[in-house]
Amino acid sequence: MLPKTSVWRYFDLWLLAAVLLLTAYGILMIRSAVTGAPAFEPLPFQQIVWATAGFVILFIFASIDYRYLTSAHWYIYAVLVISLIFVAAAGQINNEARRWIQVTSEFQIQPSEFGRVFLAITFAQFLADRRNQIHRFSNTLTSLFYVGIPIVLIFIQPDLGMTIVFIVLWFVMIWLAGLPLSHFAVLTAIGLISLTVIFQFDLLEDYQKERISTFVNPTAADEEDIFNIEQALISIGSGGAWGKGYLQGTQSQLGFLRVQHTDFIFAVITEEMGLILGSAVVLALMGFILLRILRITALTPDPAGKFICAGVASVLFFQTVVSIGMNVRLLPVTGLTLPFVSYGGSSLITLFIGIGVVQSVLMRHRKQEFG
Repeated sequence: MLPKTSVWRYFDLWLLAAVLLLTAYGILMIRSAVTGAPAFEPLPFQQIVWATAGFVILFIFASIDYRYLTSAHWYIYAVLVISLIFVAAAGQINNEARRWIQVTSEFQIQPSEFGRVFLAITFAQFLADRRNQIHRFSNTLTSLFYVGIPIVLIFIQPDLGMTIVFIVLWFVMIWLAGLPLSHFAVLTAIGLISLTVIFQFDLLEDYQKERISTFVNPTAADEEDIFNIEQALISIGSGGAWGKGYLQGTQSQLGFLRVQHTDFIFAVITEEMGLILGSAVVLALMGFILLRILRITALTPDPAGKFICAGVASVLFFQTVVSIGMNVRLLPVTGLTLPFVSYGGSSLITLFIGIGVVQSVLMRHRKQEFG
């Protein structure tokens, strides 16, 4: 009998270091973004609190064998769906959207943020249990129904950005599981029909339609709708290679750029820190994080573990692309934040949970080790 050795020797310190560096960088830039705005001045300290809590939670989830989570996947899925139903029925409304559960007078949680990681866990086991049926179109439809329930509940909040994140999560994971090309062609046709129905029956909120029309035809858009996008472009363009200096960005410091601590944090980073010490650093750290996660995806022989890692990586990659894309007007504004960098408690805690689960997969990628 082989002596039992600690699984912690597989813990990826490089991945942890990159996550902590990116989070710390984000806190510094949040502080700069809210300087001069008294109502937002507590946010950097709050982000430090969230980051500290996330750091602890990361190690908690890393210490838990992820197979305990996958074995309870139906219970986790049920809790996710019930929480989203509760949000739809009695959630807190902020900015014309009902997305939050009010826990205390000052504390809210957003179940859809947590759903990004926990759906990856539950759907991973769902696919692992059915990997011998992946060639059946009925299985593909069943998987669509499985993810479709939370997707519909998020869409009606309304939260179009997070809805798309869940769709991307589903596609990446089922593609990795071996989705036949013919199924993909049929689903593409269904998707196009669904988009037609959404626009035909006017199922989008007014602000969502304004964001899309502003992106498609900015010259015809209302001046107020395009103002922040133009300010973001000015911020990024004026930063140059080395930036204007920390706390020296004119667009953010003088209040021209709005929601600069969340949606448009990338514009603040590029204006103040420039291309070299700003956007390039953020992209390099995120790229390194993704490579370390993909390394774990390749190492683990367990299909569920492999799908979990791919799901977490797809969320990080997609949100990064969309967040930066909307800052440089390559994509419409969706409200998706820059992972580990933008302000947000639920978002940051969820991402640390995701990294913790990924670490758990790596620590137990040897079949004989279940500790």
